[in-house]
Order: sequence, then C-alpha cells, then structure tokens
Amino acid sequence: MNSEWYDSAIMNLKADNISGSEEIVRKAIHVVKQQISNNPEKYTTINDLITMLREIIKIKKEMVALRNVLIYFIDFFQLGVRVEDIADRVLEKLDNQRESLSEKLVPLLTKSKTIMTHSRSSTFVYSLFKLLDFKKREELPELVIFESRPALEGKKLALEASKAGFKVSYLVDAAMGLALKIFKPDIVLIGADVIFPNGNVANKIGCHALAMFAYQYQVPMYVASTTLKLLLKAIPFTIQSYKSTEIWPKDKPDDVKIFNPYFEMIPANLIHGFITEFGISDNIPDVKLEIEKEYIHKLYE
Repeated sequence: MNSEWYDSAIMNLKADNISGSEEIVRKAIHVVKQQISNNPEKYTTINDLITMLREIIKIKKEMVALRNVLIYFIDFFQLGVRVEDIADRVLEKLDNQRESLSEKLVPLLTKSKTIMTHSRSSTFVYSLFKLLDFKKREELPELVIFESRPALEGKKLALEASKAGFKVSYLVDAAMGLALKIFKPDIVLIGADVIFPNGNVANKIGCHALAMFAYQYQVPMYVASTTLKLLLKAIPFTIQSYKSTEIWPKDKPDDVKIFNPYFEMIPANLIHGFITEFGISDNIPDVKLEIEKEYIHKLYE
C-alpha cells in the first residue's frame, strides 16, 4: 500500500504534458528520493528500488529516458552507493551531462542570428539562457517558435524567452513551411524524447514536418539531447492517441473520431547532426561508441 503523498505525486507526473522529458525524469527522481526518505525501512535493497522505478516507468511508457534512469540506479548500486544516496548521485550525473552538452551547444547558438524550434526542450532552454551571461540583449539571436499543439509548450517557451530579453516570433504549427521561407533561420534545433540506435528520433508531433521543410530549404536541423534519451538497443515504440478533449473540448459529434498523438518519428536522414555531452556528431553511432568506451573504462577503474 503506497502513501497518499506518493499516489498524488505519481498522478501529477502522469498528468504533466508540458514539461520536457528530462524535466519529467528529474521530477520522477525527486519522487523516488522522497519516497525512500519517507519509508527507509521499505527500501533497503536495490530490488526494492527497482520495483518502484518500474512502477513509475509504466506511467510514461513512451519515455525511454525513464528506462535509462533505471540503468543509472543499478550502475550506482553496483559501484557501492547506498540505496538512500543513489537518487542524489543520479541527479548529479544528469546535471553533469546537461552542463557538458551546454558547453558544446552554446558556441553554435552564439553564431546564429535566427534559431527555429518546436515544442520546448529543457536542454535547449538551459543552453539558451547561458547566452545571457556573455551577450548583450541586442546581440541575442531571434527565436522562431511554434505553438506546439495541443499542450502549447511553445507558448511557455515564448513567454520564458521574451521575458529573458530574446526577440521572439510565435507562429501556429501549420506555418512551418512559410516560416522557414520568410525567417531564413541559421539552424533548426529540437530536443528528443527518444533517440534510436539507427539515428531516428521520437519527439513532439510536428517535428517530422519541420525536419522535412528544413531539408527542403537546406537549413541544418540539429537534435540536442543528452545520452539519457539514447537507446543502445532498439525496443518497440508505439504512437498512441491522448485525450480527445484537448483537440475538441465539447460538442463533438459522436461519429467524429479524434486522433491526438503527442509524439512521432523523425528519420535520421533528415537530421543534420546530434549534439550530446560528447560533442557534435553527424550520426548517432559515433555517440554510441563514446558511451561504450565510457563503460569499458569503468570496468577497469
């Protein structure tokens, strides 16, 4: 029997459709940390912890990042970290990944006068705001942001960016093709919910269309993500439909069916490059090799 606090926290995670996947992961880790603190006698072995983590994974099946966090927890346990301390070590690992990625991404953002994006990647936001440390307001790049229906994550990003001093152009999702023609961005930049071993990427619905338009207008499209989102082995990915009321809140005829997918696949051939904590790469197998080197190094430490 779980506590009322835990059940409420899980329901809030499940209902969160605006936060980026890494933000969801961090929130989930804080839930795990608090649950262990509240019930230390219940979580004394790694198996107890794995059971809880698997329960959390089920609430966001499409988020592979949560599966990888389970691997991180097991890794730290095998390194001798106490169960009650593992969550903090995992959060520290995520912080280091994000900081390292930002160091690789910021120079690319610095060289860009106009940047186009879709949805709201917390990785992009973190690196974008790093520009404020060494660029004057009038030197900041212009951002072209699409609303990202149905949860309007783009609107949240537009509000954050404009408040911080960035020039923002905000458009409906259907204007992607025209926007690339008019604004002529230097780069298109998106995050990722899942990066597959072959370089295909699952991300917010609309990103495939944006990738095709970017390819047509010869604008390089980059995926910025830590390897938290990278699968080293392929698993099935199902595109599912979410609440119809988000699309048609009321007075919908019974014979009208609503398909409301949040995610879709972007083929690797439309992606110009990947930006991870290991640097900028043309294809994801290069990044996989770096990860394998890291794990092999650990074995011999």
